[in-house]
Amino acid sequence: METLKNNKLLAKSSTEFPCSYIKGNLERRIYINISSPLKEDQIVSDLTRKGFRRNYNHMYIPNCRNCNSCISSRINIQKFIFTKSNKRNLKNNDDLFLINNNDYTKKRFHLFKKYCRARHADGQMKNMSEGEFVNFFHNSINKTEIYDLVDNNGYLYGSILLDVIEEGYSAVYSFFDPKLNKRSLGKNMILKVITKLKEVKSSFLYLGYWVKESENMNYKSSFNNVEYFVDGNWKNIVS
Repeated sequence: METLKNNKLLAKSSTEFPCSYIKGNLERRIYINISSPLKEDQIVSDLTRKGFRRNYNHMYIPNCRNCNSCISSRINIQKFIFTKSNKRNLKNNDDLFLINNNDYTKKRFHLFKKYCRARHADGQMKNMSEGEFVNFFHNSINKTEIYDLVDNNGYLYGSILLDVIEEGYSAVYSFFDPKLNKRSLGKNMILKVITKLKEVKSSFLYLGYWVKESENMNYKSSFNNVEYFVDGNWKNIVS
């Protein structure tokens, strides 16, 4: 692999591999290991602002040949307005609550597997073992928060993993009960996180990459006051 020195961090370029978002395309990434003499939390905050995404113990950004479809996205929390649709979603799910719980539970793993089998049957994540899930969702070396979506009886409807960064949160991964489509639980978790960030006057919720060709990514552009990282700057629209 080709290596580069970049701000005291070692950046590496991967070889090409099948694209995670657009079938038939090849993907290549620039990635940086966050295990460093520098503070991991600071690295994650700085690189997230520059369009990078965290996976396990490294940050990455696509660097593909002849394709620039992956665009980092974030919600401007203070400008975000709860629309009628947002309020309807919150009302339809007002029996559910986001509870902070960073401890591992087997029911979280079982729900994750159920979600992957239904929503990502062709992907590799459905084959993830319990140990691999624990490493992915619970053993981050940077500061994270895990929120469970539960009812008054403690029944688990969904979970979301968030990187804690200087400006708010970066959503790493979320999953939910795939049988409850009418509840729009994925959107509900995002709306509840936005509510929490508004209460503490944080600036942004980073949503990761938006890919216009991917139907699974449509929900990201459905929120208002979304900003996109284009040509080194955060912009309100993608031209």
